[in-house]
Amino acid sequence: MFALTTVVLAWTQAAAFHLPVPALHADITPPPSALTDVALPTVALDPRADAWRLGLAQPAPHPAAAEPAAAADTAAEACDVDCETAHEDARTARFVMRNRARTLRWHRGFAIAAWSTFVVTEVLGTIQAVNQPTWFGNGNCSSNPESFGCHQSSMISGLHETFAIGTTALYTTAGILAIAAPDPEHAAEGTGQAQSTLRLHKTLAWVHGVGMILLPIMGVLTAHPQILGINEATQADFSRGMRTVHTVLGWSTFAALTWSAYLEIF
Repeated sequence: MFALTTVVLAWTQAAAFHLPVPALHADITPPPSALTDVALPTVALDPRADAWRLGLAQPAPHPAAAEPAAAADTAAEACDVDCETAHEDARTARFVMRNRARTLRWHRGFAIAAWSTFVVTEVLGTIQAVNQPTWFGNGNCSSNPESFGCHQSSMISGLHETFAIGTTALYTTAGILAIAAPDPEHAAEGTGQAQSTLRLHKTLAWVHGVGMILLPIMGVLTAHPQILGINEATQADFSRGMRTVHTVLGWSTFAALTWSAYLEIF
């Protein structure tokens, strides 16, 4: 509207002052030189995008660009294999350590039970050693038949044998469990306090282990020396000596087992 009003006014002035009438296309249409000076924006065409818009297949990537992708796929496949192996190793390690912890808990339970019955066995055995002849004397029953346990000698002897059998069975079970416990990390190796304590615990196990093997044998030989072919004239002296050694070995074994249990629990 403004342009049309301008043209009308120009014609009116030209007619009034006898001026030349301007051409319409001269005011409205820009000159050709102006058109050539206009800078058109340059648009970069992506053939893959155009192909996608047209529904055509994209061009194959350049071989140089495909090499990093292939290397990445190979690395990912190798990582999958390595990661799966690592996960399997971790699961196996957790299973082994859980098995070790469970086995050692059972070992500790049987060991404490063996220690408890061992106390009763030693008390009953000591009563017999005090009342009967040993290398330390002829025994209380020979000097005072009314001493404690003299009239119940057979009962005390039977209880002693019963608890000795129970102690041996419990101790053997605890030892088997200790040997069967897996030790993949070699817990006794090293210079730390825990490693030193475990090594001492195992050393004491050898001590009381040998004692627990010898004690039943010596007990049977003390009560029945004729098994070895000892004649009746020397059976009393043989039993006196075996009873003394059996009693001393019993308390030594009990001390080693107590020390070992202390290291294990505390």
